[in-house]
Amino acid sequence: MGPDTYRWRTAHQHRRDGRRLVDCREVVLLRREGRPGRVTVVFRDGPGLIVPDGGPYTHSGGVRRAGDDTTLNLHRPAVVRALLDIALAQGADFESSREIDGWTVLDAVREAVPEQPPPPGGESSR
Repeated sequence: MGPDTYRWRTAHQHRRDGRRLVDCREVVLLRREGRPGRVTVVFRDGPGLIVPDGGPYTHSGGVRRAGDDTTLNLHRPAVVRALLDIALAQGADFESSREIDGWTVLDAVREAVPEQPPPPGGESSR
């Protein structure tokens, strides 16, 4: 992006509470080459907020707000670019690390990313 190079990865994470896995979340980690910091965009599960957990409602990297069926595919480069643009607009300089609650920027990302045509026999995804 311009003279800067950014790297990203999408991951599914949990925290252990004894034998149980809790705090299920999808994470997009953004880094700027040559800078020590990072931006972590976190989508935690919760009432009406769905992240993949092996169930039928989402795919790897998919997050969904159940109230209005808004979905994002966090593996899509256009979605990651929109998250990066939002982080930069919020003042991320990648000198330090910060976390963004992904649900608070879901609508802005959705507006910035054109809808992807549905795969044969499937639903569309942003």
